[in-house]
Amino acid sequence: MPQRRQRERPVDSRPYIRDVSRHPEGVADTVTVTIGMVLLALVVGFIIGFAVFCVMNLSVWLTALLWNGATGAMPTPWFPLAVCTLGGALIGVWTWWSGDVVQPLEKVMAEFKATGSYRTNGAWKPVVTFLLPLVFGGSVGFEAGLTGLITAGCCWIRDKLKVAGLRAGAVADVTIAASMSAIFGTPLAGIVAGAESAPADGADVLDEPDVNSYNMRRGAKIVLYTAAAFGAFGGIVLFKQLFGASGGLPRFDAITAPPIELLWAIPCLVVAYVMTLLFHGSSRLFQSVTLRLGDSPVGIIGRPIAAGLIMGAVACVLPLVLFPGETQSEYLMGAWATMGALVLIATGLLKAVITPMCLNMGWIGGNFFPSIFAGVSAGYGLAAITGADPTLMVTVTATAFLAGVIRKPLLVLAVLFLCFPVSGLLWMGLAAIIGASLPIPQILLPLEEGEDYGE
Repeated sequence: MPQRRQRERPVDSRPYIRDVSRHPEGVADTVTVTIGMVLLALVVGFIIGFAVFCVMNLSVWLTALLWNGATGAMPTPWFPLAVCTLGGALIGVWTWWSGDVVQPLEKVMAEFKATGSYRTNGAWKPVVTFLLPLVFGGSVGFEAGLTGLITAGCCWIRDKLKVAGLRAGAVADVTIAASMSAIFGTPLAGIVAGAESAPADGADVLDEPDVNSYNMRRGAKIVLYTAAAFGAFGGIVLFKQLFGASGGLPRFDAITAPPIELLWAIPCLVVAYVMTLLFHGSSRLFQSVTLRLGDSPVGIIGRPIAAGLIMGAVACVLPLVLFPGETQSEYLMGAWATMGALVLIATGLLKAVITPMCLNMGWIGGNFFPSIFAGVSAGYGLAAITGADPTLMVTVTATAFLAGVIRKPLLVLAVLFLCFPVSGLLWMGLAAIIGASLPIPQILLPLEEGEDYGE
């Protein structure tokens, strides 16, 4: 019988990292190139971590200056209504005049994945756009604005280096990982987010091949994302050592519930699912409102004013619906037992409605921090009603709700490892999978491009 020829696998001719003007020659040359790229990723990550914490703490300082300083001079119960309405007016006028908006984190990651680049409207305008919603109490997170700012800045640096003849495409490619690590204070979040945002092996999707003509194997990308993530974490540590600043989410205790009490996780999942439906339903509703108002000056200015009025009115009764939520989560750790179950649950439910309202009505930012706080508040409320272990209730509710919002269980776990100890991994994992898997009715899903808002 004729011997069957064995099909040979095609040889991958791409080098481990093709970010130099020639192919590496031999093992030693490949190692040298790789080490150089890893060191570059560490340095870039370190700079990003330091810069992100500078901007985050600037927003925290300005927020405290406005809310703590002004309330001392004008202690009135309707102060949140006045500040949020004023903030909405400033956001609307600024957006109309500058034409600048903060892109959600998902859009930043999607654009970078599709094109290999990301740009903002100038250098200083995006900083003002990023700060206004946060300083005036918006229920939005840091991550969207900061990731866009840092990614655009690093893409600009990369392009300038390449024009000068230095092929340093990896400078931009690691920024997602470094930014996420710095924002959430955990390298794991950056590694996961960077891997999810990376173009696939062999994908030729870059829109400027003459500028961005570099490619890396996926294994090399993960190595660089890891280096950038830990570099960013080092930048955070240095910033805290120099300025004593705090930031990020609090660290909860381990779950100590006896086996029979673990059944209380079921109502947590139910409440988290209700909150998920409220979040997506609110997003759909206010997206429709935005489309109806259009992009006329009245629409651009009127949307954030209306959102500020609603948010400020609610905050007069439930003040914790304001702000990103990381400081408020830490406050609840010590005060939840004195606040009442109804207040805590109502805060969580309304936070799940107000955050997408802000995101669709001009107070644009991220949804990670507010969603985590909403789950924490509702979880403590359930603990107050049932008497169950509060850490169990908070862990399951916050994890399931965040997973229901962003639909990425691995990224949820990477972020929430910052909050909850490894001993709760089983319950976090189950809650993340269930929260991301529970269906969202079609009527609550975001409108597709070109879809009639009346449908």
